[in-house]
Amino acid sequence: MKKLILVTIAMIFFAGWSHAQNDRKEFNKKLNSMRIAFITQELDLSADEAKVFWPIYDAYTAERRTLRKKKQSTSTKGMTADEAEEMIEGSFANDAKEIELKKKYYGQLKEVIPVEKVAKLSGVEMEFRKKILKAAKERRKNTPRYSPNKK
Repeated sequence: MKKLILVTIAMIFFAGWSHAQNDRKEFNKKLNSMRIAFITQELDLSADEAKVFWPIYDAYTAERRTLRKKKQSTSTKGMTADEAEEMIEGSFANDAKEIELKKKYYGQLKEVIPVEKVAKLSGVEMEFRKKILKAAKERRKNTPRYSPNKK
């Protein structure tokens, strides 16, 4: 039954993918729905567990996203040695903040779901990313490209 739900969601996702490219918000909604379904299924969350898990997990991902955006926003072009040193030190500080963030949310999550499920979460996140990237790669491979040189 769980596999049927996941397959159905995947079919909906791929059927609507081309339309979602034009509307980034719609695409993000569909991707988020798939992520929720996948993680809920893989962690085998009960309805009660999911009800308390998702607000905590969503807050964690929002904070993590903010930290990662800060990390990516620096350009290295034309950087002096001092600026590079400062950027590297900032990167270490940002990594430390991310570890503290993981610890903070680990503490919150283990209070609402079994610690075995919390331990499994990181691997499930990675598995979901791999599946999405694989699907995107397949889609790109099967989509004809426009070439301005061809007439």
